[in-house]
Amino acid sequence: MMPLYIEDGLLLTALRITHRGKTVEFSRALVDTGSTGTIVSADQAAKIGIVPEEHDVIYRISGVGGTEFVYAKTVDEVMVGSIRMKHFEVELGAMEYGVEVDAIIGLDCLLHMGAIIDLEALSLYSKKV
Repeated sequence: MMPLYIEDGLLLTALRITHRGKTVEFSRALVDTGSTGTIVSADQAAKIGIVPEEHDVIYRISGVGGTEFVYAKTVDEVMVGSIRMKHFEVELGAMEYGVEVDAIIGLDCLLHMGAIIDLEALSLYSKKV
């Protein structure tokens, strides 16, 4: 189970990524069922050596916050609370949307983990765990 909190009308939690033996935490991860993909701050990810490489695929994405270019990377592990996803693809970008978030947990991640969002208890959990 992972606690959620609401700040400025946004549903937030934390997310951890581990890649090549190093871990980084994204403390302001927006839980967004309207986002098809999971995206994290490229600057934050660079702290553990996740940087663009020539074989990475670049996408142009659009949303309420505008349009930006991101690159995709399969990381060793994504964790939301005790929910662990191995070899999961995330998108990395500037994340300059006018709101203070450092990651977006999109529908791809929520479906993969079998997420259940309990808004009354402000928690996210999975029956798969």
